[in-house]
Amino acid sequence: MGGEPSLMEDVQYQPQRGIGTPALWRACVATVLALIFFSLSLQAPAAGYAAAFPAAVALACFAGYAAQRRLRCRLTATGIEIRRIRTRSIPWLQIRDLQVVTWATVASVPVLGNRATGRYASRSGRGKRKLAAVRVQQANGRWLELPMPVARENAPDPEFMNKARVIEDRWRTGTGRAPVRDGQRPGGGS
Repeated sequence: MGGEPSLMEDVQYQPQRGIGTPALWRACVATVLALIFFSLSLQAPAAGYAAAFPAAVALACFAGYAAQRRLRCRLTATGIEIRRIRTRSIPWLQIRDLQVVTWATVASVPVLGNRATGRYASRSGRGKRKLAAVRVQQANGRWLELPMPVARENAPDPEFMNKARVIEDRWRTGTGRAPVRDGQRPGGGS
């Protein structure tokens, strides 16, 4: 290895402030309900069983909040480091293609997503509409959506396209391809 890539500083993208706040609020409300039911169980033991459900909901919401705050994408000289539940590294040379995927509606007709509702949500159906994300195609042909940067309805990222351009420039530099010139769209691929 030599030259430019080793001279580059690492760039890290983390969740924006406020991501996961709804999950945190749900967890707090469920905790309060669990405490109320638990305090009632001192007079009526059957209320103790009712405290189990809000306690389980609180634990699930706190875990969801922690998972959302853990998301990260770090660009290094050697590749992309992705952190979701576990941390994973993908070398630049193992990335075939890179795309910037945007979901938008034009005259109430969605470009991508669920045509019946005109919305794109997570696989579970929860969460706000995703507006844009960056995907990479690995050497084995599988596409992987990066956890960050991402733009959502409830957390728009005005710098998303600049971040996507930085990721593409790093990928092109890491693989020895020509950098993107002004006027070319990010995510053009190879």
